[in-house]
Amino acid sequence: MVAVVLGVCALVAVPVALRIPDTVERATHPLEYEETIRRVGEEHGVEPTLIAGVVYAESRFGHESESYQGAYGLMQILPSTADFISERSGIQGDYRDPQTNLRMGAWYLSYLDGRYSGDERLVLAAYNSGEGRVDGWLSDEGFDVRRDIPFAETRQYVDDVLEAREDYENLYGRNLDRNSQ
Repeated sequence: MVAVVLGVCALVAVPVALRIPDTVERATHPLEYEETIRRVGEEHGVEPTLIAGVVYAESRFGHESESYQGAYGLMQILPSTADFISERSGIQGDYRDPQTNLRMGAWYLSYLDGRYSGDERLVLAAYNSGEGRVDGWLSDEGFDVRRDIPFAETRQYVDDVLEAREDYENLYGRNLDRNSQ
């Protein structure tokens, strides 16, 4: 009888134990605004998991986050970048508003994707350090974005976003549509 009870307990405990790592990962990788992320991703041709990865690396989904350089919101957009995006894209609204911030950030990722021929590492390096810096690096003969980014912070940022993107895909699905399990 004891063996049967232990066997039943094991059958119940195994599925629960297998979900604990997923639960911990979801706690450390929150997902908010997923509907907006999916919509702006589709609107601008950017994978929702990449947007979520950028948001995670930039603000950990803190919609009122502000950097020491004055970047603001979920995607940490600078006022000058918000002006550039607004002028180029026609996106209007307060860049500090979460919905507008996500829309502007997705547009900017799409813009950078076109500018750097789809090279995600260059896109993310430019998102973090600016197009001028990345263009300067690219002018150096033999520059390899995987090993030659001169700023440790930018190298780490690119790796962090790509890792977070993978985590979000594993946890929530490629289109961030597996929010509840």
